[in-house]
Amino acid sequence: MRKALLISLLVATVLIPLFAARGGTPRQAARRSVLATAVFCVLYWIGLVWVYPTLPASKDGQQQQ
Repeated sequence: MRKALLISLLVATVLIPLFAARGGTPRQAARRSVLATAVFCVLYWIGLVWVYPTLPASKDGQQQQ
């Protein structure tokens, strides 16, 4: 599950520009991109503060180095 949280960064890196590209003008596209990035940052912060600490470290319970 921790990998899923980290892979979400890669997904956001691809999806935010795709989402912003639908804007009609460059100004609208930039606004959509900034808004999507801000929303993602807030959701990611919430995930790091409340969700990430509750996830198990690994399947066998040992810390990986």
